[in-house]
Amino acid sequence: MSQEELKKKIIEFTKTYEYSNLITIDDSGFPKGRMMENIPVEDDLLFYYATGVQSNKVREIKNNPAASTFYYRPSDHSSISVMGNAEIITDEAVKKEKWKEKWSKFWQQGPSDPAYTLIRIVPKKIIYLDFPSHSQEILEL
Repeated sequence: MSQEELKKKIIEFTKTYEYSNLITIDDSGFPKGRMMENIPVEDDLLFYYATGVQSNKVREIKNNPAASTFYYRPSDHSSISVMGNAEIITDEAVKKEKWKEKWSKFWQQGPSDPAYTLIRIVPKKIIYLDFPSHSQEILEL
C-alpha cells in the first residue's frame, strides 16, 4: 500500500472512534494511559485532545513530550498505534477551532476558558495493524 493510501486508511480508521487511549510518560518514567475523547483527525495527521491546564497529562508532557495514542477495533482486533511528541496548545484560534460545545460543562467560559487547553500529538510513526489479514503497515513521518 502506498504511503498516501495508508494515510487515508488511518484517517478513516480514526473517524469511527469517539475515544482512544492517550499514553504519556509519568513522573517515574513509566508509560501512563487513559481514555480520551477524540477530536477528528484531518489530513495533517495531527491528533488533538482537550484537557484541563492543571491536569497530570499537561505536567507529564511538559516534563517529557514523548507520547502515544492507540485506537483499537474490537470487532476484528485491528489497531492504530501513533508514536510522536505531544505539545500543549495555547493558541486561541486553534483552541476555538477544535472546541466542542458539550465541553461547556467542564469549561464554562468556552474556548477562552483559562482552564482549557489542547494536547496535540505530532506523529513520527503510525503503525496500522490489519489483524484479519495478519499485515502491518508503517507510516513514517
